[in-house]
This record gives sequence, C-alpha cells and structure tokens, in this order.
Amino acid sequence: MSDLRTLVSGVVLGESPRWRDGRLWFSDWGAGEVLAVRPGGGVEVVARVDGLPFCLEWLPDGRLLIVASQAGALLRREPDGRLVRHAELGPGHWNDVAVDRSGTIFVNDIGFDFPGGEFVPGSVSVVTPAGAVRRVADGLASPTGWRSAATR
Repeated sequence: MSDLRTLVSGVVLGESPRWRDGRLWFSDWGAGEVLAVRPGGGVEVVARVDGLPFCLEWLPDGRLLIVASQAGALLRREPDGRLVRHAELGPGHWNDVAVDRSGTIFVNDIGFDFPGGEFVPGSVSVVTPAGAVRRVADGLASPTGWRSAATR
C-alpha cells in the first residue's frame, strides 16, 4: 500500500459498487448519476436519473439495469445510451436488484421510507425478461443483502 490515491472526488453519497469490465461502477444518490471509474483514473457519467438511482446490475446481454425507486421503475440502458423503462415496479421503496443467468430479475422493496421512515416489512418481486412483475415474498424484516444468493 505504498500509493493510496483518491479514485473519485465530489461524490455526494455512493451506493451499489460493482466491478465489471475492468471498471468500478456505482450510483451517486446525491447527484442522481450512475458512474464508472476508468482503470487509469477518470470518471464517466453513464446515466442520469431523476431521483435516486438506487442499485444497478446487468442483463446477460450486457445492458445495464438501474432501480429508479422514486419513479417506481426498473430502467434499462440501451447500447446507444438511452434509458428506457424495462419494468413498471409501481409504488414502493425499491432498492437492490439481482439478475440470474436466464435474465430473470429480482428486486426488493424495503417497505419503508429510508432513511427516516418508520420500519415496515418489505418484499421481493421477480421481473421476467419481458418486464412482467410478480411479488414472490412478503413480510420480510429487511429484504436487502440477498443479492449474491439470488443469482447462484
């Protein structure tokens, strides 16, 4: 550890770090952006989202998914950079997302307004590759942190 450098400055609230294609990707909740840090340094703004861009994940074909909780939507970034609605999640407090090898998507609703809301049990929903949403688990004390287990 002879050379510790700051990779990124000016991030308001970084969330959902992921390593993919040799870059560090994450959401900056405060700026409403999804960022990717290049290997040699420098940051690319990959997407801008109205509201908080909660968590991110990729479809098997490499397209980026972004949970846009306040919009009640799961967004998909097309190869040309456009953001489109992949699925209508509806009202809720959507957070984590995971995708399995078949393209089935798992997304959780923590159940309450974070960070200041009163605790309410949450849920997990499945989104088909075509964008149909179905709730598969309810009454979960804290449906977060399940991301890696859902995709194995």
